[in-house]
Amino acid sequence: MKTEKKVVSLIKYNPESGSLKKALDLCEGLAGLKSSESVLIKPNLVISGPPSQKPTGMVTSTTLMEELILILKENGLSDITIGDGSIQVKELGTSTDTAMDWSGMSRLAAKYDVKTIDFNRGPFKEFEIDGVKIRVTRAPLETDFLINFPVLKTHAQTKVTLGIKNLKGCLSPGSKKIFHKQDLEKFIAFLGQQIKVDLTIIDGLYGLQKGPMGKDIHPMNLIIAGRDMVSVDMVGSAVIGTDPNEVNYLRYIAKSQGESLDLSRLDIRGERIEDVAKKLIWEYPWCEELLEKYSIRGIACEDPGNHFCSGCTVTAFAGLNRFFRENQGRSFRGVEICLGRNRAHADSEKIFLLGKCPVKENPGLKAAVEVKGCPASAKEIYQKLCNHLI
Repeated sequence: MKTEKKVVSLIKYNPESGSLKKALDLCEGLAGLKSSESVLIKPNLVISGPPSQKPTGMVTSTTLMEELILILKENGLSDITIGDGSIQVKELGTSTDTAMDWSGMSRLAAKYDVKTIDFNRGPFKEFEIDGVKIRVTRAPLETDFLINFPVLKTHAQTKVTLGIKNLKGCLSPGSKKIFHKQDLEKFIAFLGQQIKVDLTIIDGLYGLQKGPMGKDIHPMNLIIAGRDMVSVDMVGSAVIGTDPNEVNYLRYIAKSQGESLDLSRLDIRGERIEDVAKKLIWEYPWCEELLEKYSIRGIACEDPGNHFCSGCTVTAFAGLNRFFRENQGRSFRGVEICLGRNRAHADSEKIFLLGKCPVKENPGLKAAVEVKGCPASAKEIYQKLCNHLI
């Protein structure tokens, strides 16, 4: 018996040609949706940036979000909500509320009488994987129709962050940290199978290189959409130059579902992948690049890998960037900075353990300078580097 191919639309965006509607029509994205039903839209609002930085390419665009809201309203939908659980670091003033404001989603919600919800505040439902308990906000589990609306981005830990990875924003803040203490990609795959997504739309107006945060954006002018989230992620991954078979969480899901990640099994409507694809770099050894950027010598800082969560990434980057910038061109000797679960090398003369995880992984190092916390304080990181190196 021949299996029907899963449909994914791949459309070039033109602001004057109703591109999003075309993408949704091609994949029958709104088929069966009743006007009386509730719709929850889960964008990618990973974090809020400074007022001087535009949100372009890092979070879901208001351009496509506004078009989606109008399409839903034209179909008679009135119970519409935008929800996410953004990185919250009190020290830096980041939260879902600030991300909603910075991205422009708050303005859109007010304009079109759309509700907003902060997933970080719950309420939550508990799940268990490999004996580990995690909590998922109930909103995406209880809505009538869930639209997953990620951005076309690479990710320094998981290679790509598209539909499935975007669901990590549905976790409680504590559960996000738990994911990084376990097999991150296995847990992401598990989450992707617990949350029923009715429609996935990838905002590909831009592609973000060395993501999931930053300014290294590349115009792509694409929309990718479909009812099957894994299929949409397969196309999105290929569009930015990563073979879906090289994305571990896609492999986990495909294996559990008994399916392959062969793109030929999909019915891709619109553009051909090879005509619109652009290779974007996912590797981002950001600490090493900061050292190179500011011409700092004598400090070692290895990539912390998947065990380094988003909160510590943000605070460590902020603290280190400030110190390196203020000491541009300086040379040090035998200094090592440990992040995540990295263990210090025996020949390092001065060791800095930034955060709860490296402190735990490096017990008994009397000479080590510890910056405890989960996440570690950006201010304390900066101050301790100054106190012990200047």
